[in-house]
Amino acid sequence: MQPTVAFVSPAVEAVKNRAEEGRAYLDFPVNQTKIYLEYRRNPSELEKIKATVDVVKNDANTQITEIDITGYASPEGRYASNARLAQGRAEALKKYVMDSYGFKSDLFRVNSVAEDWDGLVVLLEQVDPPYKQEVLQTIRQNGIFEGREKQLMELPGNVYKKLCRDLFPLLRRLEVAVDYHVARVETKDAATLIYSHPELLSLEEMYEVARYYRPGTVQYREVYEIAAFHFPLDVVANVNAASAVMLDDDLKAAWNYLSKVEDDPRAWNNMGVLTLLEGDPEGAAVWFRKAIGVEPLKARANLQKIENGESDTGDE
Repeated sequence: MQPTVAFVSPAVEAVKNRAEEGRAYLDFPVNQTKIYLEYRRNPSELEKIKATVDVVKNDANTQITEIDITGYASPEGRYASNARLAQGRAEALKKYVMDSYGFKSDLFRVNSVAEDWDGLVVLLEQVDPPYKQEVLQTIRQNGIFEGREKQLMELPGNVYKKLCRDLFPLLRRLEVAVDYHVARVETKDAATLIYSHPELLSLEEMYEVARYYRPGTVQYREVYEIAAFHFPLDVVANVNAASAVMLDDDLKAAWNYLSKVEDDPRAWNNMGVLTLLEGDPEGAAVWFRKAIGVEPLKARANLQKIENGESDTGDE
């Protein structure tokens, strides 16, 4: 007899809230906030913003609830000037989107970051330039209004000049997040959307699609793995994906899913099944005993199989 994996029912997602995000590096003349549609890279960068909005607006299953626009400026120069530019450019993008789609003003929320030091730290870690540690130490030791920029200017090796040339331009940007609700999707439509637009589905809707397929088949496994990919931090998604791949005898994939959630009681029965399939019945028994309070029928049955010297997985 085979040990029994556990499939966990997801909580019903009463309102499906989603967000689509986009980023644009618009070009502005020095110290200006007006968007010139044909200026430098602006035609292609504005298309990126429109694509972010269009992917939601043009879908019959969605309703936009809010559009968040944030303007970011880089640290060089006077703080007050940077604050004015970051906010003004964000407001300019709001006007552009409003005029392009006929949206009302109260649909928008506009924010700005006058000097994006947090973004600079992220870039330094990603790019890893030779001067990274010097700049990070300077940022840590000096506040924004306590001479931080001046200290950077005094670093040897033209570090500040390199920052202005290589990293600061990447901080000057506009980011857009389109928040939206997704309508409830019928199972027949979900069967198509799970391959074309899975982000529109809840876990519950995805698992309804899985009912079309026999456990252990390629299609059955695909549904659960798609769910785990789109809900990577969700315990239920990872536990259920592990169950699906164990039915396909893929223990490596099962461990990849369960390693994310092994501290959650809902994963303990499946941890026991995986441990047993890896050839450790004593270790598996420990997991099954822990799981009895969560999955009493499956965990007790699996534990009994070990005590009776039986093993090898089955669906519920």
